[in-house]
Amino acid sequence: MLSRPTVLVVDDELGPREAFRMILKERYNVMTASSGPLALQFLTSEPIDVAILDIKMLGMDGLEVLREIKNRKPDVEVIMVTAYASLETAKEAMRYGAMDYLIKPFDRKEVEEVVDRGISRRLQYLKNEKVMEELRSINERLLNEIRGFRTQIKENYEQTIQALITAIDARDCYTKDHSELVAAFSGLFATGMGWPPDKVAVLQQAALIHDIGKIAVSENILMKPGSLTKREQQIMQQHPLIGVAILSPIQLLRDIIPVVRSHHERYDGKGYPDGLRKDEIPPGARIVAVADAIVAMLKDRPYRKALALEEIRMELERNSGGQFDPEVVQAALSRLTPEGIKEKFTIPILDNLAA
Repeated sequence: MLSRPTVLVVDDELGPREAFRMILKERYNVMTASSGPLALQFLTSEPIDVAILDIKMLGMDGLEVLREIKNRKPDVEVIMVTAYASLETAKEAMRYGAMDYLIKPFDRKEVEEVVDRGISRRLQYLKNEKVMEELRSINERLLNEIRGFRTQIKENYEQTIQALITAIDARDCYTKDHSELVAAFSGLFATGMGWPPDKVAVLQQAALIHDIGKIAVSENILMKPGSLTKREQQIMQQHPLIGVAILSPIQLLRDIIPVVRSHHERYDGKGYPDGLRKDEIPPGARIVAVADAIVAMLKDRPYRKALALEEIRMELERNSGGQFDPEVVQAALSRLTPEGIKEKFTIPILDNLAA
């Protein structure tokens, strides 16, 4: 836009063009065009604020020019010029986007008033556009900051998970490998049950640290080769609640806590720490419970050797509806096959199972 607003006068007669130019030249930059096509050329190359169009022109009439202007530059204000005989046509032009009309013969004051009004509308539009552009810029900057915060939060979240896994592993070297397998199986089963990827990811993170409470359990109990006494069992059964106490202050891990608390609950209500049953148990905890048991059966224990694949499947079926949620058991059985193991896992402990 020039230092002064620009008005384009379009009329195929020289007299009206010059009359408008003389009235407006002291206050505005005035351009004139003798035809519609020439006016549209100016529209492409010049910053037009208000256009004054005569309705009756040879070739391309004022209504056609109006439509083209509104198609190309809808923010340009348009004033139509008409005689009494075509007043209805001028009113029709308002429906196409013209802001007002002048009736021939017109006087100076009338022209100045309607053009001033058009310029004011145009300037307000430009002001609004500037404000909107500033808002868009601010919005984009805020979005970039939010993306940065999300990335930072994600990194902090992953670092927190890794730190907790390291803390568990420092107490019990068995636990890290165990938790990785539990997380892998949990993700496999949840996916098979139709869980969306974002919920599967949270479940796997919960499975990775489901035993975090064990860092507060004595090594004499954790490493004991034989059976635990009743008192030792009571201490061991506190580890889900200890895990909750460890994780509760960490806001990022709030979605993980229900799984950590309830992964030792049983479908028949005989589990701990709360004695929940069936649907009272969080869905993620029911999945981790099955995955946890499978991984335990995969490994040699002081009182038995690792179980074969078919033996594990039989144990799952035997405990379906008792220790385990039947739906999770079915999801596990459908995927706990040699083919499924080979396809989904490359963890060394599974090599014999998949053979």
